[in-house]
Amino acid sequence: MALVTDISPEIRAEAAAWLARLRADDKCADDETAFRAWLARDTRHAIAFERVTEIWEAAGAAWDEPIALPRRTHRRAVLAGVGSLAAAGVLVAVWQQAAASTYETGIGEQKHAVLPDGTQVFLDADTKIRAHFDSTTRTVALERGRCNFHLQENDKRPFVVDAAADRVTARHCTFDIRRDGNEVCVVLTQGAAEVSANGAGQNYALRAGDRFIAGEHGSRTDRPNLAPLLAWQTGQVVFDNEAISDAIREMNRYSVVKLAVTDATVARLRISGVYRVGDNVAFAHSIASLLPVILEVEKDQVRLEPYPAPANRT
Repeated sequence: MALVTDISPEIRAEAAAWLARLRADDKCADDETAFRAWLARDTRHAIAFERVTEIWEAAGAAWDEPIALPRRTHRRAVLAGVGSLAAAGVLVAVWQQAAASTYETGIGEQKHAVLPDGTQVFLDADTKIRAHFDSTTRTVALERGRCNFHLQENDKRPFVVDAAADRVTARHCTFDIRRDGNEVCVVLTQGAAEVSANGAGQNYALRAGDRFIAGEHGSRTDRPNLAPLLAWQTGQVVFDNEAISDAIREMNRYSVVKLAVTDATVARLRISGVYRVGDNVAFAHSIASLLPVILEVEKDQVRLEPYPAPANRT
């Protein structure tokens, strides 16, 4: 039996693509038939599939409908009555569909996923990415939101993430990337990467601990305290002298009950602290206990209003 170390990056990528395809909402019986045919072609395929499944489960995912791996399947039996060229065509068609995939989360939803090359990605709330992999390139477009990528070793293809006008190019590393409109933030926690900023050929070499920031006022790098920037991965948010308006914008990513502020004075008030995401009502009550605001609570909204001034006595 082939060792795991003998399995090529191409086979691991195919196994990850099958994992994604078999978990897709539009999975059908033909997909499972083609999958078993793929397994029968090479003993390394089953080993690779078991490996990427272990990675998926370690990341916190679980099978809705477990796929039973056939112990022994003779290739002639699988391809009986089907020309080898036609069978290969079916496999290629499924592979191409799986290799160009969209991953998305809604308000308050976080999700682990494994990309077709075996890269582990953790999507924050209200995030959308599109991944397209082929034999020479691995490209992900971040349309909105934030995610963490953990790239696999031994894949010679560069891993590219496009966000607004910025492009991250990496190989084996771990990094966070966030996009809010045309504002982009990249935090490298392991390895090395390069960022091409604003499509203008201005490049930044990042190493572990570096942060890249780009927006309407240009781009730059620094080395901040990473704990507040990575707190989202544990369901928390850290505010350090943050304006209420900005804090509300962040908290609203995680709850269908929206926070709102219309008074400019309240919007400029500042808070600090560590908060759990997902319960905007509790967050609003915490703010009201610290700052001069009152709450107007409705079914799907909590408004922060200025505390009324005391009435003048005559």
